[in-house]
Amino acid sequence: MFRALEDKRKERLASEYGETWNPVPGGLRVALVYPNTYRVGMSNLGFQTIYHLLNRRSDVSCERVFLPDREEREKAGNAGELYRSLESGSLLKSFDVLAFSVSFELDYVHLVEILVGGGIPPLQKVRRPGHDPQVWIGGVAVTLNPEPPADFADLIFIGEAEELLPEALDRVAALPGSSLPPPEKIFPLLQDLSGIYIPSAYTFHYDSRGRVRKVDPAPGFPEQISRRWIRDPARFPTISRILTPETELNDMFLIELDRGCGRHCRFCAAGYLYRPPRYRPLRAVLESVREGLTLSARIGLVGTAVSDYPQMEALVKSLRLSGARLSVSSLRADSLTPALLDALVESGHKTLTLAPEGGSQRMRDRMNKDLTEEMILGAAAQVFAAGILNLKLYFMVGLPFEEESDIHAVVALVREIRKIQLAEGRIRGRIGKITVSLNCFVPKPATPFQWFPMNKKDALTNKIGYIKKNLRREGNITVIHDLPKWAIIQAMLARGDRRLSALLLSVVRDQGNWSRALRREPLGAGAWPFRMRDRLEIFPWDIVEGGCRRGYLFQEYERAEAGKYTPPCPEDLRCRRCGICTKPGQTETAE
Repeated sequence: MFRALEDKRKERLASEYGETWNPVPGGLRVALVYPNTYRVGMSNLGFQTIYHLLNRRSDVSCERVFLPDREEREKAGNAGELYRSLESGSLLKSFDVLAFSVSFELDYVHLVEILVGGGIPPLQKVRRPGHDPQVWIGGVAVTLNPEPPADFADLIFIGEAEELLPEALDRVAALPGSSLPPPEKIFPLLQDLSGIYIPSAYTFHYDSRGRVRKVDPAPGFPEQISRRWIRDPARFPTISRILTPETELNDMFLIELDRGCGRHCRFCAAGYLYRPPRYRPLRAVLESVREGLTLSARIGLVGTAVSDYPQMEALVKSLRLSGARLSVSSLRADSLTPALLDALVESGHKTLTLAPEGGSQRMRDRMNKDLTEEMILGAAAQVFAAGILNLKLYFMVGLPFEEESDIHAVVALVREIRKIQLAEGRIRGRIGKITVSLNCFVPKPATPFQWFPMNKKDALTNKIGYIKKNLRREGNITVIHDLPKWAIIQAMLARGDRRLSALLLSVVRDQGNWSRALRREPLGAGAWPFRMRDRLEIFPWDIVEGGCRRGYLFQEYERAEAGKYTPPCPEDLRCRRCGICTKPGQTETAE
């Protein structure tokens, strides 16, 4: 088995191109860990950005670690062989730091699995300083709510890491000695650094109902941790650093256009987490395009709201003149342009993705999607008329204030889109496919819907079943969906607290059997997703400060219930509506 793993490791390295590994003899040894498979991890721009930041330092030697593929885990005789670095094949125990980048809550169990499989004590309080690696955790999931994996972490990085991580490493490097100092020496250096959370310095107290009653920080530690964000994304290009044929997008060079979104969609964690909206200047994007074209002719544009990029027309024109083949993530129905569609057709696009999210106007108003049926149908007509035959549509089920008629409306809207596709197909003599993607709504921290209870499994299953049954008779329509079971577990982890560490350890011991672990779990965590939160309840994620004001979020919740519209963020960053742009000290570069 080891020989097969070693051969696969070398094959993967040989197939990569772009940035190369920079080993630093005597430097701090950091294993950058993505707690999912190589295919998933290497598709993540955030993970690649952190690798680039670490790999270019003269005092750090960084290697990547991924969750072994399912086949490898099933066949492994000695599990310890599986958990090795990609670059040198080193065991996890040989590193000073295991730095986890966590994008999705369901990967928390993989984080624990990697620690256990690598022979590292998962709980921070039982690891031995100087013997076991330190565990640092960052990423979108822990910025939203750092508490579920808190008992495993020495440090948690809150917010965007481009400035924060180098600052933390600079402080650590300033300590005397050639090896990584123990936590008791590192913590005092970092406790005042905005964006650094040291979980062991905070004690959570719970009431008789198991809800957070209060949080006590140790002396000298802040009551809340400020989320870090960078004001000028042009300073830190977020682009593909390594290309590999094993990722879903294969040899496509990805370029991030923006951070944040000012549309105020009330379900969207990314829209609130990365607010305020910031766009990379066109000159900076074009510089990345020139760099990307040296590696691949395929350029993928990504971001929170790609089609809202204010200089999209000029960007598309430049991409076409350069001969690049353009690709985009999902687009808003109200911001499609003929130039963008022409460029996608010219690049060989066969499928485009739109996200109505809700089938009825009533539901879209409650989400603040600001999309009418006329806009959605008009966008579909534009897509088909441009020669793109296939359309993918994203919808959610189980949303706040959802009624039976809203589920029926999904079917009706898809049928109307299908009529437009058929009419255009008759003209062209070809008819494409429509893929309907149904996703269970998961209430996320730091959004207006953080108070809302999730639908139970049977309700979600019935809603998905209704849509599938009623679209089954339509030709060339495929309905795909996530599994309610996993959406519910995700919701538990998204809004849970650090007491979930025991459950995560139990799941790993039970080899991924969540049902068995939940039956033994004494806190009743399996019921947490279905509880309505009180307006003034203390949330576990309230330890993080730096998002929208709580009062603003609850106001948006009430506006959702009433179906009231909230306009987008203004272009400047001096708005006082939600509170983000008026908070000082978010980053050292903020004015």
